[in-house]
Amino acid sequence: MAARLRLLLALGIPCAAALAGGQPGSGLTAAAGSLTLSRIASIQAPASMSAAELEGWRKAAERGEVAAQTQMGSMYYLGEGVAPDVREALGWYRKAAAQGDPKAQTLLGLMHEDGEGVARDAGEAARWFRLAADRGDAEAQTRLAEHYYQGEGVARDPAEARRWFRLAALQGSAPAQAKLGAMCYLGEGTARDTVEAMKWFRLAAAQGDASAEGCLGLMYAMGDGVPADLVEAYGWLLRARDGGDPQAGRTLETVERALTPAQIEAGRLRAAK
Repeated sequence: MAARLRLLLALGIPCAAALAGGQPGSGLTAAAGSLTLSRIASIQAPASMSAAELEGWRKAAERGEVAAQTQMGSMYYLGEGVAPDVREALGWYRKAAAQGDPKAQTLLGLMHEDGEGVARDAGEAARWFRLAADRGDAEAQTRLAEHYYQGEGVARDPAEARRWFRLAALQGSAPAQAKLGAMCYLGEGTARDTVEAMKWFRLAAAQGDASAEGCLGLMYAMGDGVPADLVEAYGWLLRARDGGDPQAGRTLETVERALTPAQIEAGRLRAAK
């Protein structure tokens, strides 16, 4: 049973490859995709706004106040207080980005990456991400790392990808922590290091990153970098599956067949904690 289980679990290793950004050339849309324009923009736009408040923001933006320009871009993108208008959003983001606002630069990168209001252009997206990444924006650092990992818009460079993932991970970005863990696990851009991989997976999992939870489950199931513990593996894989990782669900089924009912219940209790 143990040999069969290990063979079946070995098929789950691509979960780490997908975590690190997918196979080269698979496209950024197929990569982790945890960062989206609407997700970032929604952090900035207010839930509701009166006509007077809107006018105040507009006047401040027209005076050249960079925060107001970025805010106006987000309002037009989301249709908060105004009719949705991606091209108008693009215009305001460009004004703020020209003044060095890293959030606007990141959003412009995402718009070029997704082809929203502009032609899709991976090179232009990477250019905006680099400007924001150099100013310390964790989202931009993560997206730039994805471009280097995939080789889209820039020459493929796993070592450079790892460098940017690490900078974002040190700022607490869960997606970057998970991807850095995957690169350490696979030995991409660095020597393979399961201890370092486990560290980053744990940090990402502590923030609820389902892919990191799945990779922790896989490592415990295979005894790779940690002592084999199928109950612990079951707990992590259960959390990952419930968090939306479909591959974790398939690995969970394999592990479950090797456990007793009592062990399954113990794994459920660990997942709940």
